[in-house]
Amino acid sequence: MTRRLFLIVVPTGLMTAAICFLTLAPHYRFHTDLRVIALLEHVLAYALLMLPTAVLRPGWLHWLWPLAAAMAGAIELAQPQFGRQATLLHFVASCFGIALTTLVSLLTLDVREFLRRGTR
Repeated sequence: MTRRLFLIVVPTGLMTAAICFLTLAPHYRFHTDLRVIALLEHVLAYALLMLPTAVLRPGWLHWLWPLAAAMAGAIELAQPQFGRQATLLHFVASCFGIALTTLVSLLTLDVREFLRRGTR
C-alpha cells in the first residue's frame, strides 16, 4: 500500500467507524437539544469523511460520494433499531456535507488549473 493510499484509507475508515458509532450508540443526552447543532454535526462529520480523498485523490470523489450518501441513508434507516430517531433532515445535512467537500475540492482544482494555464 502506498503512502498516499494509506493516508486516504486509514482516516476515512476511522471517520466511518466514528460516524457509525456516534450515530448508532445510545443517546445519553449530553448533546444539546438545539436542532441546528445536530444538523451541523452531520454536515461536519460527512465533510470530514470526504476530506482525505478530496485532498489526496479528488478523482476518486466521483465514486466515493454515492457510497457516503448510501452510508448516511443506511445509518438513518438503522437508527430506530438502536433506539434512536431517524430523520430526513439528518440525511439531507449529511448529503450537504458530502456535496460541500466534493464541490469545494473540485472547484479548487479547477481554479488551480485555470491559474496554472494563465501563467504560461
